[in-house]
Amino acid sequence: MVSTYEASSQPNLVIVGGGMAGSKLAHDVHALGLNYQVTLISEEEQVGYNRIMLSALLAKDISKEDMPLVDVTKMANAGVRVVAGDPAVILDVNLRTITLASGTQIQYDKLVLATGSRSSILPLEGSDAKNVIGFRNWQDTEMLTELCSSLHVSVIGGGLLGLEAAVGLAKKGHKVTVYHRSEWLLNRQLDSTAAHLLQAKLESYGVDFKLSTSPNRLLQDGSGEVVAIECDDHTQPTDLVVMAAGITPEITLAERAGIATSRAITVDPQMRTSHTDVYALGECCEFESQTFGLVAPIWDQIKVLLQVLNDKTSTFQIEAVPTKLKVSGVDLFSVGKISPDTGDVCICYTDISTNHYRKLMVNDGQLVGAILYGNVADGSWYFQLIQNKTDVSCWLDTLIFGEAYCRQNAA
Repeated sequence: MVSTYEASSQPNLVIVGGGMAGSKLAHDVHALGLNYQVTLISEEEQVGYNRIMLSALLAKDISKEDMPLVDVTKMANAGVRVVAGDPAVILDVNLRTITLASGTQIQYDKLVLATGSRSSILPLEGSDAKNVIGFRNWQDTEMLTELCSSLHVSVIGGGLLGLEAAVGLAKKGHKVTVYHRSEWLLNRQLDSTAAHLLQAKLESYGVDFKLSTSPNRLLQDGSGEVVAIECDDHTQPTDLVVMAAGITPEITLAERAGIATSRAITVDPQMRTSHTDVYALGECCEFESQTFGLVAPIWDQIKVLLQVLNDKTSTFQIEAVPTKLKVSGVDLFSVGKISPDTGDVCICYTDISTNHYRKLMVNDGQLVGAILYGNVADGSWYFQLIQNKTDVSCWLDTLIFGEAYCRQNAA
């Protein structure tokens, strides 16, 4: 049946997805006073929390009270309709309705798909076991938090999410092994030197690493639980497997409705999908063959969509985005190139006593890449230099020491 919500004189804006993108959009539409009755539909019971902080919650560096991204209660009291724990299962673009798992139907005038992504589960034999989980949402975090101590946990994936999960679990007293198929950790953001500094720090927390290693299969016992990981050169017992080998955009609802998709839901510069009055943003969307996992471009998408929903002109553009990584107290910054090409000038600085490392790449007088480990205070300045294509030729001897040193010597 059609939703029993009271009729509104305003157009109905329905947002499917109560994660960071969807909840921030709902908050901003209401805060700006746009002429919409907003309905926010969340698959999870927890709505509007900061997913980036899940690893800190797992490690007990923060509490649940520190997790909200937006004040959902305040939004609801102000008139935003929040539906939690009742996922959207059917989208009918002809009738303009969303059907929830409970059977409730909600009519929309404009629809935004912010369905996010899910943990990628590698197609390994045994990966369907109940003790193989992702690390992507509040429920995953609570499951890991409630584990009895001293388990042997295997984390597959040495990217940021995998490392955060590994350290959080190690801090809780578990024996953690990280399997990573590349030669070094965070291989898309760091060079080998910075990665080895990071690895040494994380090993001091008790995390073990198996690099250049990919599991062949997960061995199950008679009850269907994984009991060991089999690799080319060894088999290692395990009590739990955490998959942190990337994310997959959640596009099921859009696909079933006939909306155009590729790896994700394809959108134009105004965040429009292939169907009238249906938009998409965040990790579930794809623009110019690129998907999005960092916060900065998703926040830009929200700004564009707010203008479009307000009948104003705005377009989304892909821009270089710095990656600021905080792995358990270790500050990292990476932007642009991480390895020099022919013609690049590579400038490095290492201070072993402070565990401080910097690497800058300059081409034709312009900064084209930067990696900072330990002290990232100049990261934003380096990023501005790259964005503005600033001529840094006069600073080549001092650039590695940061903005203050360069400005002082230029005065």
